Amino acid sequence: MVYLKTGKQAWEDLAKLDPPKSSEVVGGSTVQVCAITVAFNNPDELSRLLRSLRGKTSLSGLIVVDNSEYRYIKDNKSSFQQYSQGYMFARYIEVGRNIGSAGGFALGMKTAHSKAFDWVWLLDQDGTVESECLAVLLQYAHQADILCPKIVEISNPHCELLYTRSVKNVWGRVIPLRSQATNRNIDFFASHGTLISRKVLDRVGYYDSDNFFVRGEDWDYSFRATSNGMTILLVADAEARHPNYVHPVGKQLGGDRVLPQYLGCISNQLTYNPKDSTLEVLSNAYLYTKRLNAPQFWAALFFSLIFVSVRKIIGDRAFSWKKTVRMYRICAASKLHKKWLFGSVQEFCQYVRR
Repeated sequence: MVYLKTGKQAWEDLAKLDPPKSSEVVGGSTVQVCAITVAFNNPDELSRLLRSLRGKTSLSGLIVVDNSEYRYIKDNKSSFQQYSQGYMFARYIEVGRNIGSAGGFALGMKTAHSKAFDWVWLLDQDGTVESECLAVLLQYAHQADILCPKIVEISNPHCELLYTRSVKNVWGRVIPLRSQATNRNIDFFASHGTLISRKVLDRVGYYDSDNFFVRGEDWDYSFRATSNGMTILLVADAEARHPNYVHPVGKQLGGDRVLPQYLGCISNQLTYNPKDSTLEVLSNAYLYTKRLNAPQFWAALFFSLIFVSVRKIIGDRAFSWKKTVRMYRICAASKLHKKWLFGSVQEFCQYVRR
């Protein structure tokens, strides 16, 4: 068990550490799994999550990346020390500042990847996992590159959180899955409980901490994974629990709207202010257009322009034809060049809102 701080010295220290020695035999082969969570200002939640991991013989390691303010560090370290005794590989990384869930998970993924783990298991601090969740996921380790459990409301296990797992229809629209009794391939996942193979880390890398902070990084990773030929499997018999936080796209968020989510229309009220929810909304616009293949993109553009034109004809000033066209113009250029022309969501946002 080692405590680390980020920075050059921390990465040098990580390089000197021995790889994990514990492992699990799955389907005749030996695999090593590392759980990763990002702590932020709530020692009780972290303790609850780590407690739910006890007895998971499939786990070889545990990494806690702590983004918390200084006053919470002592309690978080205490929880880590209490619940990490059974692991052959346990790392607590004190960041010293809040780098967001994207940055925290990216750091944890990179750390586990450098130690040659076969799978990383992403876990939200405010969630828990059922006793057999990991074991059930690993039963399907040879069928997909990313494995996801069913997620239910933490205080009401009979309520499945449908928006955490989604598929993309022929028009490119993201459709939350209805309650699933059987396994099926999906296109988008939420982080909590997701098991990601080393093959994906090798090819796709880690969460995008440059362009995302909190929310959206898991959907972006889903897009990048499937674009690289990776498969994502929802395992219906594996269960994780999480608070029911609903952030419906298409409803007003912080006074700024992107409507409708599958057409990508931009509102006149759109502004860029990292201190409110606008960046999150614009990040959705970035993702919702970037994910489309060429036919879906041109269909979305056609229907978006018709939608905006009709709304403006009837006197609705909520939508901006100019901003909508501007967004699709850069998306079209990206499709033609086969690469995204902006280095970050922020650059994209600043361009669209002008």
